[in-house]
Amino acid sequence: MRAAVAALLLAAALAGCSGPGSPAAPAGSASPAAAPDAGAAVAEKINAVLAEQSAALNKGDQAGFLAPAAGNAEVEATLKKRFAGLRALGVAEVKQVVNLGPDRVGESKRWNAQIRFDYCLGGGGCGVEGPVMTSAWEETANGVKLADLDPTSYGPRPWEVDDLVVRKGKRVILATTKAHAAKLKVALPIAEQAAKVADTFAVEGSKPFRYVVYLADQEQWKTWYSNSSFGDTYAGYALPSQAEGTDLVVRLDAYPIDETGTLLRHEMTHLASISHAPRSGGDSAGWWLSEGIASVAGANGASVREYPPRDTVADYLRKTRSYRGAVTTLAPNRDDGDEEVTAKYGLGYYASRCIDDKYGRKKLLALVDAVLRNGEDTATAGQRVLGTSWTKVESSCLAYTRQAVGR
Repeated sequence: MRAAVAALLLAAALAGCSGPGSPAAPAGSASPAAAPDAGAAVAEKINAVLAEQSAALNKGDQAGFLAPAAGNAEVEATLKKRFAGLRALGVAEVKQVVNLGPDRVGESKRWNAQIRFDYCLGGGGCGVEGPVMTSAWEETANGVKLADLDPTSYGPRPWEVDDLVVRKGKRVILATTKAHAAKLKVALPIAEQAAKVADTFAVEGSKPFRYVVYLADQEQWKTWYSNSSFGDTYAGYALPSQAEGTDLVVRLDAYPIDETGTLLRHEMTHLASISHAPRSGGDSAGWWLSEGIASVAGANGASVREYPPRDTVADYLRKTRSYRGAVTTLAPNRDDGDEEVTAKYGLGYYASRCIDDKYGRKKLLALVDAVLRNGEDTATAGQRVLGTSWTKVESSCLAYTRQAVGR
């Protein structure tokens, strides 16, 4: 959340991440000279080890989970941290397979492989694919051994690097470091209520399996998910990915823990509105709707005149006479100042609230489904869903905004 509004963190915007198609080799450089049948044989061996390791994690067998790296103290320590964090979070249905490779490193017996790591948190049945991670393996007389392991894509995730204390509700899994464990008791009921609201903004059948909320202090805020995009002007972000499930991070020093309801409703609605979508991510043309619907959820039925950035939006409309309601151009630019960014969030909120009020929640969600989840052009989708030209919708909603802010 930036100032009084929140930010959606698109996975591609995170610095230092590697996606499924671009793994970073953990050690050495892969050589294409290895015969395909040799690579296939090594992949079969690695997959067999991964199947045993996954089963060990599912049933809580730490020794079995560490076994692939036996004798490698550094990798064992990495695995031990992951085991503890994931078990605390209620990991289930773990499945690991070679996703790309393996590729031999030079003429050695070392192989690099990208691993896909599927799992659910809070019980089985999440139905999502997990992140990927790069790894290195050594051929030995006793089979293949795990020699190196990188963080997961978009990581490090909290369970990869920190000892976590966890509380679980019906819809929410809440976690933080030991230093802040006492805040979980206060935060959980607030988060559960926020989840109930966010669920109402999900397209039918698209609700997140669980909302996984991590409470971060200053150190973790900068570390988790390689966050270099959001500084101290933000209070939280959501990391949505249709392929990987959903996580949410809240900065602990942004608000008193008992005043985080609006922030949690906002960020959870980012997740609810895009989970299990046919397409991932989004583009700048749909930014206004993504942030707008999240802010509608954050307001949770409050009067349209009670929106905190109301005055900032009024100032923007007074100064920017060229603005005629074109919401698809609202995505902030890199050189926008804080007030301009806040105003653009506000304009997205008022446009979304306008559609919600004038056309109804069902049609607002249908527009979300078309634009954010299926990549349809806003004007085309708007006319089809709302039954009128998009130009008229923008004009009507600009008038709605001006009336709401007193401009």
